[in-house]
Formats: sequence, C-alpha cells, structure tokens
Amino acid sequence: MGVHRFGLILDRPPDRSQAALVVDTHPDLDVRPSQQHVTVRRRSSSLAAAVVSAIVDLEAFDLNPVRVRADDWVTLADIGERIGRSREMVRQWSTGQQGPGGFPPPVNPGRDTKFYSWTEVALWHRAHRDFYLPRPDGLLVVANLLLQAKRLVPLVRDKQTLTGLLSPTRKAMASSRHAQGKD
Repeated sequence: MGVHRFGLILDRPPDRSQAALVVDTHPDLDVRPSQQHVTVRRRSSSLAAAVVSAIVDLEAFDLNPVRVRADDWVTLADIGERIGRSREMVRQWSTGQQGPGGFPPPVNPGRDTKFYSWTEVALWHRAHRDFYLPRPDGLLVVANLLLQAKRLVPLVRDKQTLTGLLSPTRKAMASSRHAQGKD
C-alpha cells in the first residue's frame, strides 16, 4: 500500500460548502472553493485504484473530474530540459535531420508551437538513444483519455465499433515489448 499523488481537473470550481464537505470526509483530497484543480494524496494498493476511487469520491459530491493531470504534453524545449540536451538537438531529432528517425509526431501538427507526448518521446529515447530514461508509466495519460472519453461518448453514434480501438495491434504490442527491453 503506497501513497499516490496526482491532480484532477473539475468541470467547474466547487462552492465553499462542497469543498468543505469533501475535505471533511476525504482529507486526502485538496479541494478548494473557486479552484478547478484538485490535488490528491491517496493511500491505495495501486495508482489506478487511487485515481478511480478519487474520481468516484468527487462525483459523490456532484463534482465532476474531466481530466487527470498527466503533464504529458511537452514542447521541444521541455524535452531538451528533461533530458539535458538543447532544444535545437531535439528539433533536429523531431525533423529527422539527426538521429535514427521515427521521432513521435506532435499532438498538434501544423501549429507554430508544437506539443509532443512525453510518454511517447521517452519510449522513443529508450529505444533509439544512448542515454537512460526511466520507463514512463502511461497510467495517468490513459486515465485522462478514458475520463475524457467517458464524458464525450454520448456524442458518438457508433460507440461499439470504436471499442475495437482498445484492442492492441500486433505492431503496438511488439513496439511496447521492445521499448520495455523485453526482446
């Protein structure tokens, strides 16, 4: 049993009475009036269990988490800072001017300021670069995507067909095994 720390973003700020009720019954949820960000410090058997239970607890008070703070979107400068390389070197990797190629695409192509998934970039570095990066835990990223999907799924007509996207492809499974060093 460990203590897991993460953040949740609410669809709206709680009022004073909601915030007080939550904090009184769940002191591990830092809920403040007029703030949409909730800091969670929860003891649980796993991070996944902590995330799900915190969301359920907040929903019981009519507070609706819409995002899990995963801090996954990074710029080229952020990547350079995290790995101790220049932004220019990272830019050259991203364009294929340097390195082995195959750098993860930006999450918002065609924009002046591009953002990349840190999880994808870290996996690329583990597979292609000579320096060590810890294997990223994509749990908060996936939890965030699932929470967003839960909120948006009523807008989708053909939900059943889309659930097939949750089944991993052979290529994705092989890539994941390679990035984990299990080949």
